[in-house]
Amino acid sequence: MTTHELKIKSEYFMDVVKDIKKAEIRYNDRNYKVGDILKLHEIDELGNRTGNQCSVIVSHILDDAEYLRDGYVMLSIDVIY
Repeated sequence: MTTHELKIKSEYFMDVVKDIKKAEIRYNDRNYKVGDILKLHEIDELGNRTGNQCSVIVSHILDDAEYLRDGYVMLSIDVIY
């Protein structure tokens, strides 16, 4: 299990925190694995961290060239409370 520090736009961050947004599409430059923790840091419209953060666990990884651009994966996530 690895913890990844990632930035996320405010509009998406709020939906993750509310447990509405259940997936993230990311470039797989970190070799994501099921069970990894994503520590999501909210950023504002200028790309600056707001100080808000939350952690999620990766429950599933979709790596399918038919549906995603080359090198990208869809990470199914569950909020860690």
